[in-house]
Amino acid sequence: MLFLYAFLFFEKRVKMPKQGQFAKSVRQKKLNDFKVKRHDQGAVIDETQLTDFLTVRFALTIKKKLPSVQRESAQRLLQEIAPRLRNRDGRLADLMAELIVELNAKTPWQFFWQISDFWPVLQKFLQKEVPAVPLSQRILIRQLLSQTELERMLGQALTQKTAAAMLLGQGQAEAAKINQLSGLLMADLYQETHLNWQKVRQLLAPFAFSIDEELDETTRQWLRDLTAL
Repeated sequence: MLFLYAFLFFEKRVKMPKQGQFAKSVRQKKLNDFKVKRHDQGAVIDETQLTDFLTVRFALTIKKKLPSVQRESAQRLLQEIAPRLRNRDGRLADLMAELIVELNAKTPWQFFWQISDFWPVLQKFLQKEVPAVPLSQRILIRQLLSQTELERMLGQALTQKTAAAMLLGQGQAEAAKINQLSGLLMADLYQETHLNWQKVRQLLAPFAFSIDEELDETTRQWLRDLTAL
């Protein structure tokens, strides 16, 4: 059976996650039971199916190769990246620069820790799979994001949030002071050219992450699992 036809069949039977604050995890089903091949060259899917298509491909290819504690996070990041690919013209560095800022307000620091670890694997998946999605107008990956630049983005987002929280408590939350303190914190978090995540843990330990109770239970449990790492 061709992969495309299997995907369409699967999509009818299993309600795929919707986008929003966070996509729900795909229903706990062994997707690898689908012994399928790639689509033929003439088949196309609607662009509204892009995220679902990539989620299924992710489950069939690299998901089980990741450590079990990272699989849910990697899938959720993929589901945040996929609907942004067209508007950002496949430019992953630009896309992630914006997305990290959004995620920083909605997730604990441990999510960023995981992203820094699995990003090389996920980026290779995107490089290979995105151009192969049978859209009428295909999406190419035109820009990659290096590990060094990714960690800079992650560290900057975390220190900006931490600096703002520190200064807000002192009534000094001006942008210039936040940027200055963020820079000092950032320098302390680095070990050579990489973030030291144990130092990140120490810095952020006093700041508890609050889970939005309006999120679905699956997402709340994922966030609880992250904060326990």
